[in-house]
Amino acid sequence: MDRRNTFSFGPSEEEKNSANFTKILKCITQVIAEADWIFQRDYHCNFYAEIFITSIAEQHRGCGLGKEMYKRMLPFLKSKGFPVIRSTFTSPKTRNIARGLGFHEMHRIYFKDQKDEQGRKLFPLAADGNEEFINDTAIVL
Repeated sequence: MDRRNTFSFGPSEEEKNSANFTKILKCITQVIAEADWIFQRDYHCNFYAEIFITSIAEQHRGCGLGKEMYKRMLPFLKSKGFPVIRSTFTSPKTRNIARGLGFHEMHRIYFKDQKDEQGRKLFPLAADGNEEFINDTAIVL
């Protein structure tokens, strides 16, 4: 897939340097790669906005900032000519925001199933009964 025509937002330097971020980045990259064929099949689009990672500082979470950010981003990106937005979501709260705004899930991977190069669980606290996941989504503007 040609990613030259994407528009991405990124994490802060502090987030980039955390061990947890490295693990999550690996999973986000995986879910996007696994969903590429679904994206092409369903959206027939090489020019799209990709919202790769967004984050709200912990002290400001729960105030509606994430929802407001996405509500403002959608018309902004549409005004820039992007016909489709693709985004990954790692938490139940952001997935609910996305669903409410009309994003459609293409693919998901579960934290409990992710392993490192030695075959060890990448997220040891994600027990077998834990259904937390990262999903790749898209919305047509």
